[in-house]
Amino acid sequence: MPTKRSLIAAALLVLPSLAMAHGPSRGPNGGQMQDIGSYHGELLAQDGRLTFFLFDANDRPLSASGATATAIVLAGGRQQTLTFAPRPDGAALVASGEFRAEPSLRVVVQLVPAAGQPRIQARYAPIEATR
Repeated sequence: MPTKRSLIAAALLVLPSLAMAHGPSRGPNGGQMQDIGSYHGELLAQDGRLTFFLFDANDRPLSASGATATAIVLAGGRQQTLTFAPRPDGAALVASGEFRAEPSLRVVVQLVPAAGQPRIQARYAPIEATR
């Protein structure tokens, strides 16, 4: 039977890994950052426009030129699927649609980072409610 001391030791071993877990955070462009497969993705939402930035596991920017992606957008009680296209500079993917960037906005990004790689996805709630 585990002693109180061994339970405390086990809890202390687990806590640092929980602190290192990646949850939603703000990215360098002001959007919401999430894990997406072995990458990190930042989604920036503005009225009618989504911009998606791709980063490696160490948060270094990656070119989006070879990537393809779609976004399933739920806004105002309406669902729409948008297709991303590379921005001319290759630094991000962009998609346009009919939605307002408000706190109830929900987006699922489905990404194929490069040809031949599996599709990965992440869920975003990119707009914070103002208090």
